[in-house]
Amino acid sequence: MNLINNLFEGAEGSWSGGIAHILIIISIVIALGRILGKTKICGISFGVTWVLFVGILFAHHGLTIDHNLIHFLKEFGLVLFVYSIGLQVGPGFFSSFRSGGLVLNGLAVFIIAVGVLVTVGIHFLSDIPVTTVTGIMSGAVTNTPGLGAAQQTYFDITGNTANDMAQGYAVAYPLGVIGCILSFILIRIVLYRVSGAESRSAVHNERKTAGEVRGNSDQPNLIPIFIGIALGCILGSIPISLPGIPQPVKLGLAGGPLIVSILISRFGPRFHIITYTTPSANLMIREIGISLFLTCVGLEAGEGFVDTLVHGDGMKWIMYGALITVIPVLAGGFIGKYVLRLDYNTLTGVLSGACTNPPALAYASEQDGGSDKTSVAYATVYPLSMFLRVLAAQLMVLFFC
Repeated sequence: MNLINNLFEGAEGSWSGGIAHILIIISIVIALGRILGKTKICGISFGVTWVLFVGILFAHHGLTIDHNLIHFLKEFGLVLFVYSIGLQVGPGFFSSFRSGGLVLNGLAVFIIAVGVLVTVGIHFLSDIPVTTVTGIMSGAVTNTPGLGAAQQTYFDITGNTANDMAQGYAVAYPLGVIGCILSFILIRIVLYRVSGAESRSAVHNERKTAGEVRGNSDQPNLIPIFIGIALGCILGSIPISLPGIPQPVKLGLAGGPLIVSILISRFGPRFHIITYTTPSANLMIREIGISLFLTCVGLEAGEGFVDTLVHGDGMKWIMYGALITVIPVLAGGFIGKYVLRLDYNTLTGVLSGACTNPPALAYASEQDGGSDKTSVAYATVYPLSMFLRVLAAQLMVLFFC
């Protein structure tokens, strides 16, 4: 019994120096989340998002792991997820971008602008400080680089740290994921009037045909994957300086690898580089990545989540975060459906990319069978959206502090 307790609690001197504890926690969170993800509540399934909920529950009860390791695994999982997306969509990305990239990015800019306006409105109509509302805005769109840039900008201006910014981010982040997914469900039912089963059935035939055309490759080449990840991390770390902005903007560990993976998968064959991976191998990398990411987000946010809700202003912050998440997504959904005439899969890809929300993309791909339309639309708008999200968080601090 003591051995079991040590394994779960991570006591010093436990088996393998705590390695077993780490693996047990991560594995059980992912397994339970995946099991619950197969269930439906009122005909609605949240899929992989259940991993986030289980992680929050574990952390609330003290079952967590080292914070430095959480941060590493979260970022590593995110890199794996976005890199696999880039490999999948790269071959057809540029043709899709030329045919509709400007329109899709225009919609993304509209969604971001609405979110910023909602955030500014909340700041002026309530007594909430700009540091807190900026953190809530970053959490509501699951944008960690925006939070980091805003914190650094605030420190450069005042010489102080803003702890409330991180607290607002932590409270709004889980609800940012849930709110985006609930908005997708509402858009599908109300605007498109289709069920999840109908959407998955239509895409299944499309994917089956695509799989037959791409042929067989039983030995995926790992060399370009890991070289590409390294190059992507370098690209994402390059600071982009803008006039009047004290803190440089970066593409981050999501934007950099995504761009590199698209370029490698599209142009690699010209240089005799085998970049193709089988659909099953690509899906495995993607699912492992998003599962690690959501597990660590849950473990990271769960420790003080309930206390903030019960004893602080957490419920008010959640309401603000929900408004920042849902209003722009629903507005973008209306414009995308009735003005731009986008199909549902493309629209959810744009909405996920504009919100820089990998879990929302994972949900959308899971529900529609993993259509390339969703992933291509996401990859089309994500780089510009990431840039604007980081810039918006910095401008909030510069203009209103």
